[in-house]
Amino acid sequence: MSRLRVIFIVFSVTALLIFTILLRISASRMFFQYQQASVEQKELLQQLWQKQLRFECLVNPAGLPQIQLPTDSLEDAAE
Repeated sequence: MSRLRVIFIVFSVTALLIFTILLRISASRMFFQYQQASVEQKELLQQLWQKQLRFECLVNPAGLPQIQLPTDSLEDAAE
């Protein structure tokens, strides 16, 4: 093999390894962002459920079973 061919092969393998590392980093970053968005969505759904339950208790307290709401959620409603 000529010296130019060896240099080309080394350069190609190095470029391929760098590209692979960049792909893995971006995939990990995208997975982390997806997980973070999923957790945030679940928290927002839980907050929405609590506000809806609080609203239904205010509108028609006799129509709902007796559910003890956490005291911090009642304090949030008062503010």
